[in-house]
Amino acid sequence: MKTIGMCLFLIITVLSASGQTKSKISTPPYLDSLVQKNIEKHKTEQTRDGFRIQLFSGTERNNANSLRNKFKTEYPDVPIYLIYQQPYYKLRVGDFRNKIEAQQLYLKIENDYEQLLIIPDKVNLPPL
Repeated sequence: MKTIGMCLFLIITVLSASGQTKSKISTPPYLDSLVQKNIEKHKTEQTRDGFRIQLFSGTERNNANSLRNKFKTEYPDVPIYLIYQQPYYKLRVGDFRNKIEAQQLYLKIENDYEQLLIIPDKVNLPPL
């Protein structure tokens, strides 16, 4: 009898608790303005942290340009960047959000290019 009474008590307690209305959690007013500022910042931002594959780094500009032309004919859809950081020319390709995306292209081209490196860089955001 005691166990039946205890079970009935628990069932009644659970049912009465579930019948109560749940109160809404109110957010502080400054939180909405912070979210809006973050949205506006990301609308104007054109780059983000990501990765690129570096095909070449050296002082010979002609070598960088010939490698750029070779890559452009083989992979016309992949963006190419020739960067000059005195005294070196650096040829980088791709706008990858993470290292795994960069590794996919890296594995395709690793036998065709000698100086491959996956490096962190500021990358262009894809069009919306």
